[in-house]
Amino acid sequence: MLRRALIVLPILLAACAESEPPKPAPEAPKPPEYQPLKVTLKPNHEFSPEITAEDYAQHIFTLSSDEYEGRDPGTLGERLTMNYLENELRRIGFLPAVGVDGPCKAFPCEHASFFQRVPMVSTTTDPATTLTIDVGGQKQTLAMGKEMVIGTRSGENTVTIDGSELVFVGYGVNAPEAEWNDYAGVDVKGKTVVVMVNDPGFLRQDETLFKGKAMTYYGRWTYKFEEAARQGAKAALIIHDTAPASYGWDVVVNSWGGAQHDLPKSEDPEPRLAAQGWLSLDAAKNLFTAAGLDFEAERQRADQRGFTASALSAQLSGTIQSTITNNASNNVVAILPGTEKPNESVLYSMHWDHLGKNEELTDDPIFNGAIDNATGVASALEIAAAFAASPEKPKRSVVLLFTTLEESGLLGSRYFVKHPAVPLDTMAGVINMDANPFVGRVRDFSVAGWDQNGLQDLLGDVLKAQNRVPSPESNPERGYYFRSDHFNFARAGVPALHAGAGDDHVAYGRAFVEEINRKYDEVAYHKPPDEFDPEWDYAGSMEDINVYYELGRRLANSGEWPTWREASEFRLTREASDESRQ
Repeated sequence: MLRRALIVLPILLAACAESEPPKPAPEAPKPPEYQPLKVTLKPNHEFSPEITAEDYAQHIFTLSSDEYEGRDPGTLGERLTMNYLENELRRIGFLPAVGVDGPCKAFPCEHASFFQRVPMVSTTTDPATTLTIDVGGQKQTLAMGKEMVIGTRSGENTVTIDGSELVFVGYGVNAPEAEWNDYAGVDVKGKTVVVMVNDPGFLRQDETLFKGKAMTYYGRWTYKFEEAARQGAKAALIIHDTAPASYGWDVVVNSWGGAQHDLPKSEDPEPRLAAQGWLSLDAAKNLFTAAGLDFEAERQRADQRGFTASALSAQLSGTIQSTITNNASNNVVAILPGTEKPNESVLYSMHWDHLGKNEELTDDPIFNGAIDNATGVASALEIAAAFAASPEKPKRSVVLLFTTLEESGLLGSRYFVKHPAVPLDTMAGVINMDANPFVGRVRDFSVAGWDQNGLQDLLGDVLKAQNRVPSPESNPERGYYFRSDHFNFARAGVPALHAGAGDDHVAYGRAFVEEINRKYDEVAYHKPPDEFDPEWDYAGSMEDINVYYELGRRLANSGEWPTWREASEFRLTREASDESRQ
């Protein structure tokens, strides 16, 4: 009996175990308590001398309102923006910095203005424009906005392309220091070059070519057009592809759909193409197929050393009708003179312009540009108020440069660098603010062009007070260091920092920030939905603006002259100006 009982007992115990309810799984740890900072706008807002979310929000709300019509240079939107900036800068206490009779030698300057006139040529291409590609008698018609976009920098109302030979020149890069020349052995004079966007090495993520995943200036569309013109080409077409371009075809269409602004030839005498534009990826594939070439094989070939250009056995024809207007826009330049070293300066740059409006978009024709770049302008006004209200005025002068024509290829800053209101060689550094996102509080501060110059070290010291660290940009392939106004200062040798909100949210991690940025890129970037949002979280923005302020304050109160890293392409230019100051 005992033996039988011992046998039965485990069975009964097992049955009892099966009948017991399972124990609940342990709860997942909750994220740290996080409180977003929300703002409710109020009528008759009164601005504070401190940096506040309420002031910041009010500036953005006004500048990105429909009344400002997308702040297109040369329009009502510009006039309203100029009035707003002048009134705010006078209220805050900054002085006009543009000498009317020549550069000001000291401030206050008797004959000075806030406005630096920037001559501008505006070209609007007929939206009904088409191009024809003839491959062995088989003709393909390309429609504006669908298969291609096209424009001209020639200043001519009518540009005719008649049977221009098409040549595929890979990435269209001529970089002697990298021993790379896509134009070697080919004469493209009078021809139309077809080029890839981004740099050699991008497709295969080859770190031995240029900077691998990270874009260099050779990958920017501006460079590709410039180099094609230097090579004597009549026209250039860049093949769009979302990943290497870092934006979709709709961004290309929106950016090129209205008036295209340029500096006159007197200010920019470099060679110009008769026509320049983009091909959609599908149109490019159709072209290569008709020419008897494998598109994928050709672009893989372009991504390797030893690439040689190839004729496409095709001709491009078309007539580009444009409306040409000679006009002017304005940079806005303001200064708070330094108390001890007024002839030395720290400059904050940010562009005020955006894409205006497109009446063909019936649902919402206005590109409000709330994030791009009403945020940068609002940040600068808050920083200016903090400097002006501080009992300890900066030892070096603080200069604010609100540029025009950034969206047209950084033209306002290019003009300023050529005609500086304050000398470049006595500029300690440039801090650029462009398209500051609303992602909440983050642990890091993302630096475009990682490890370029010593401003990054000073930034690291400033961030310690917020328990944050500088970090490399998460998408170096987008080439942000070459896509905003600081780049023209860098080319002139002035150490320039382009940095902003990082990628690691204090409570919700990287995926949370990544999703916010993805939605902005897909839904709002260079599109009408870039509008003021009452649900924005200002907690991180306030920390970021204080970082910009403190970085400029420390540099303005120091005797430091930040330098470029040894490997930087901008180092030698700065070293020459270092010698001139001594």
